[in-house]
Amino acid sequence: MTSKETNPVTEPTKTMSWEDFYSKSKTDNANKLMDRVWYCIACTDKNVAEQKIFWEHWYWKEDTKGEENLLNGKKEACNHTVTVSTEGKEIDYPIWPLAFTNESMKMYPAIDLKCFVIAPFGLNMQPIAFPTDDSPQEFRVDYCQVMGTKMYFIFVLDPMISEEDKKKNFDVLETENGVLREWFHDVQWQSGYVLGSAGEPDINPKK
Repeated sequence: MTSKETNPVTEPTKTMSWEDFYSKSKTDNANKLMDRVWYCIACTDKNVAEQKIFWEHWYWKEDTKGEENLLNGKKEACNHTVTVSTEGKEIDYPIWPLAFTNESMKMYPAIDLKCFVIAPFGLNMQPIAFPTDDSPQEFRVDYCQVMGTKMYFIFVLDPMISEEDKKKNFDVLETENGVLREWFHDVQWQSGYVLGSAGEPDINPKK
């Protein structure tokens, strides 16, 4: 994968409907987001190219686990993120709260103030694409705006996704969503990476 940004990042021309996002074949009321490790392989933030490992473990908060519907309010979850730079520096981030309603997905960046952790604001995450039935060959793509900057994140269930499958996914993003390959910078995953070898739980569905 190469990354040569030549055009400014713009909003997607099409996003997933919340009905589709929460459908059984996609997230199944967000349950297929949870108890999984999501591997970031690319982002429109150029700094991601300085990472060789970037994973997020998503899971329900204990008091909401097992709820079947998202009606009448929100369901809460957690995101545990770890990154390792190409120089070997590891950052184990504070747990980021997540909140879901029928028509929203919010992420609350946590800030470690040493004596306590705060999460003062929420980011509205807009789903663009999501794997069907836990497919490791398909992208999960999220879009958000951070302080006016338009950002896209690409996650997969296995960072060793083939170049052929990457191309198929990027072709769909460009054709159906107006999201261009050239906007993205790649995480420097090493060939032959073994799931679970960077401290993350090896819990993803086996296909």
